[in-house]
Amino acid sequence: MPIRNRFKRLAAVASAIAALFTASGCSSSGGTQGSVSKADAPEVTGSVTVTVFDVGKADAMVVQTANSVTVIDAGNKGDGKDIETFLTAQGIDTIDVLMITHFDKDHVGGAARLVNRMNVGTIYVPDYKSTSDEYTSFMEKVTEKGKELTAMKAGTNTAWVSDDASFQLFAANKTNYGNNEENDFSLVLYMQHGENSFLFTGDAEEARQNEIMGMKLGKVTFLKFPYHGNYLSTTENFLNACTPEYAVICCSNQEYADPSTVETLNDRGIKAYYTPDGTVTAVSDGKTLTVTQG
Repeated sequence: MPIRNRFKRLAAVASAIAALFTASGCSSSGGTQGSVSKADAPEVTGSVTVTVFDVGKADAMVVQTANSVTVIDAGNKGDGKDIETFLTAQGIDTIDVLMITHFDKDHVGGAARLVNRMNVGTIYVPDYKSTSDEYTSFMEKVTEKGKELTAMKAGTNTAWVSDDASFQLFAANKTNYGNNEENDFSLVLYMQHGENSFLFTGDAEEARQNEIMGMKLGKVTFLKFPYHGNYLSTTENFLNACTPEYAVICCSNQEYADPSTVETLNDRGIKAYYTPDGTVTAVSDGKTLTVTQG
């Protein structure tokens, strides 16, 4: 796209953004708003399925309860088709909650297609803006479809219940993490289903991982490992804090998880799955978690 036209496109999108955003804490699709603690988790009546797609070094996940669909990130441009195909094959045309952890192209890239082609309910995003083509396309499609975004302001959280699963969504604590630190704006989702708990961490780096540890969520059954398996100065403490039984790393054969991460997970006896080996499916019955790949 010519530079002049791209600037015009960005300006048009920017002028519409203010009208799209709502304050965090608005009513959430498919559930009850308010603080949900572990003790408040609903009685288990069915199963919950988490699908982590093999889309290279990118995040694209679907969480399904009996009657709701939550999408966590949409991978790169083109990866939205994988999510759409997966859902429509099950006769599903509605995404109740679309959550974009942050606006890097490997998380927001496929979101425009989902907004365009699916019935999308609540859309949660972090409270900052980007200038990438993928973000711009997403915002244009949100505008075109007359959707609103719920921007999670710094230090806030929201919660809801869908069927027998409880969800808590946490925004980053700060509005500035320094230059090129969009990863630390990552929204973090904690889900509980009976005795099983799930933690989705976007691309949280050191600062954000410290914030997550400060939440004192305790042991989790399933961890979507942060930042594509990069080994950071906080990695050991982070794993000490959440002590997962299972971990999934979204990476590619060309950009694989850090060898130190692989070694650490092995040494700790954490069952790790790497998406280049295939899509990962985790099914919870509220007591046990069954994880398969391929």
